[in-house]
Amino acid sequence: MAIDWNHGYSTTWRVSKVDAGTWEPCGELVGVESITVERDGSDESPMLESAAVAVTMPAAEPFAPGWHRVYADVVQGSYSESVPISTFWLDSARESWSKGVRRDELSGSSVLRQAAVAKVGNGSYALNGVDGADLAARMLSACIDAPVSIIGGFVLTRNIVFDLGSSVLEAAWAVLREGGYCLEINGHGDVAVKPLPDEPALVLDREGARILLPGVKSNDGTITYSREWSPGVYPYSLVRGALPGSGLDGDYRVTTQRLTCGCGILVEESVKVA
Repeated sequence: MAIDWNHGYSTTWRVSKVDAGTWEPCGELVGVESITVERDGSDESPMLESAAVAVTMPAAEPFAPGWHRVYADVVQGSYSESVPISTFWLDSARESWSKGVRRDELSGSSVLRQAAVAKVGNGSYALNGVDGADLAARMLSACIDAPVSIIGGFVLTRNIVFDLGSSVLEAAWAVLREGGYCLEINGHGDVAVKPLPDEPALVLDREGARILLPGVKSNDGTITYSREWSPGVYPYSLVRGALPGSGLDGDYRVTTQRLTCGCGILVEESVKVA
């Protein structure tokens, strides 16, 4: 069985601590009050994800920065499933105290954060003839804790000289753009090097429109709307619209998402014509 995301279900939330070595849960974060995840693929070299988590805990309870993963425990009828939503490095951004209770506003950084800080050597370049997907994956794997996988591959047809002071992430994106490739981070925090998708991860037709909320807006080539959660949709994913009356008619590339965790998951999504 599997959850039918087009129909009703109930959800509870938990945030697990994640061991950097095994990439598996190793405890729970207590006192979680709210969770918001931002996904953005619109920059030149995006880190793709960030998060904000609010927690309340006893003042004496220590908070240790580290990797954390958001899970949705979903129940639909007699079936239940634990779904990983996002994995990020969580650190304290702001804290306050009242009557022995501490409230923390925690800031979550992408699993690509280490690659955004690490620098390539001066004069570094990608050599004509190498597999660009493999090269980008090896560059990332050398400096991030998250697992990196490769789907497919492509051969570079020219040398790519990296700009002075480039981060590993900027260099990896420069290589991937040559081959029409992208990065995708799933809920488990695993990074995939893959071609830009050409098949839809989400179809908004009469059946799929069950998850679409009223109020589709279009502005300067960008379409924004809100919908309920559907798994497997990330920045660069393809969304196929078959609802001419709503303004969604054709294939669109996801640029940004905002996930708000409540009784379900509300997704505010922006797309552009693919």
